[in-house]
Amino acid sequence: MRLVTIEKIRISVGSASVLGLGGLAQFKNPPTTCYIMTFKKGHCMANCGFCPQARSSKSSIEKLSRVNWPIFSFKDFLTKLKYMPFSKKFKRICIQTLNYPENFNDLIEILTQIRPYTDIPISVAIPPLTKEKLIELKNRGVQRIGIALDGATSEVFEKIKGSNVEGPYKWEEHFQKLDEALDIFSPGYVSTHIIIGLGESEKDVIELIKRLNNLGIIISLFAFTPIEGTRFENLNQPTLLNFRKLQLGRFLIINNEKQLNDFTFNRKGEIIKINMRKKELNMIINNTNAFLTSGCPGCNRPFYTSKPSGPIYNYPRKLTEKEKLEIYELLYKFVN
Repeated sequence: MRLVTIEKIRISVGSASVLGLGGLAQFKNPPTTCYIMTFKKGHCMANCGFCPQARSSKSSIEKLSRVNWPIFSFKDFLTKLKYMPFSKKFKRICIQTLNYPENFNDLIEILTQIRPYTDIPISVAIPPLTKEKLIELKNRGVQRIGIALDGATSEVFEKIKGSNVEGPYKWEEHFQKLDEALDIFSPGYVSTHIIIGLGESEKDVIELIKRLNNLGIIISLFAFTPIEGTRFENLNQPTLLNFRKLQLGRFLIINNEKQLNDFTFNRKGEIIKINMRKKELNMIINNTNAFLTSGCPGCNRPFYTSKPSGPIYNYPRKLTEKEKLEIYELLYKFVN
C-alpha cells in the first residue's frame, strides 16, 4: 500500500485544549479520550441528514455534531501527544474517519505515525470497509472498531443516511460489516451508535439494543442534535424523559438484568412500565454509569449533543446529588 504524507488533522476542541494546542482555555469537564478526525478539503461524500460534514450540508465543516474540530498540524499533534504529562494522559485515542476515496490510506498513515509516540489504546470510527481493510486495521494496532447505524430501524436509517437523502449507505450492509468486524475484533470490541429522536419508537430502540447486545456489540446512545445548515436543522431534540427511559433500558439489557418481556409498551411503542423495583432504580442511579456517555472504555464526549447549560443527555462526569434526584423523579413512576 502506498502511504501518504499527513500534514493536517482535525481535533475536537476539547481534546485540543487538553493537548495544549491553539492556546485554548481548559475545559471544566475535559475529554478523557483524544478525539481526532481525518482531514479533507470540503465535505464528506456521505449525506447524513443530521451531520454538518454531509455532502449537501451548508453547515461549517469544522463541526461534528455541536462540537468544533479545528485544523492543526499533524506534526504538532504528534509532538504534543508524545510529551503530555502523565496527569493529563488520555485513556484512549478515537479516530473519526470521513467517507472519501483516500480515507483508508490516510487512516493507515495516521495509525502508523501515532503508534511510535504512545501506547494509548486506539479506537476507529469508520464507514463500512471491506473485510481485508478491517484485518489491516487490526494488524496496525487498532483495538476497537465503531460502525454507526445511527437509525434504530431500517426505515429511519433510509430517511437519515440512506436512499432518502441520496446517501451511499444500506442498512443490510452496515449489519454485514458489523458481523465481519465481530469476526476480526471479537465481541466486546465492536461498537455502534443509535441516535434518539429521528422518528423511531422507544420499542424500536429497546429491540435493537437487545439484538445488538446478543451479538456482543457495544451500543452508544446519543440524542439527536439539530445543527444549523444540516438537512434536519428544524427537527426537535428528544425529550429528556424519552432519553432517560432508553438509557435505563440500555443499562438493564447490557447487564443481563432484563429481557424484552420486562418492558411494557403502549400502542405508540412508548415504555409505560419496566419490571423492576424503585429500590433497584435508586441503586442504578447512585452506583452505576447508566446515565453517563456510553461507548468505548474511557469515552466521555463532553457536551457532544448537549449544551453545558443543559439539558444534559449524556453526562461526561459523575452525577451531582441534584442530578440523581432529577433522574429518579423522571423515572420512578415507570417501575414497580
